Amino acid sequence: MMNISGILLAAGMSTRMGQPKQLLPFGHSTVIDTVIDTLMASQLVEVMVVLGHQRQQIYQQIKPKLTGQRLRIVDNPDYRAGMLTSVQVALEQISPSSPAFALMLVDQPLITAGTINQVLEAHRLTTMPITIPQYRSRRGHPAIFDSQFIAEISALGWESRGMKEILDRHREQIHYLPVETDSILRDMDTPQDYQRLLKASTR
Repeated sequence: MMNISGILLAAGMSTRMGQPKQLLPFGHSTVIDTVIDTLMASQLVEVMVVLGHQRQQIYQQIKPKLTGQRLRIVDNPDYRAGMLTSVQVALEQISPSSPAFALMLVDQPLITAGTINQVLEAHRLTTMPITIPQYRSRRGHPAIFDSQFIAEISALGWESRGMKEILDRHREQIHYLPVETDSILRDMDTPQDYQRLLKASTR
């Protein structure tokens, strides 16, 4: 079975939320705890959590989970320059035994391990080097890329459009997987978004 590494992008400044969204209460713990638990319950061979803004505070929250080598922390000192820098710093440290990696956002706590595994399995079966889940023709996460893109992603500069540029360059190489849940789309940038996800999590 193809090894696929997971990269959790959790270094952002949560500007529109007004406080670190990673540490907001969710379920029985916090948003970041919920997402990490989901990733660790999936078939990902490793989970790399990229931290930046409020690094120490968030690290202390998730430190009890760092009991083995499957979950790792990656520091991004350039987080203010945008999400692409978090992807790039994680790819510098990705396991060489993983021929693919999955990108996840920290503010999508409704995604389940079952949905992640569905996308992982689809990527293992397709001949396309990129797999993205879709809900009603809208693409979401996790987005999976073969390692052949690492050099190209690492070469992107601050003036680029980040991963969107990679997707545009290789649009003919994307396998879109229709899924039956909108959790792959639902993130939270504002307090109103957060309240909506809280309500959805209790249904």
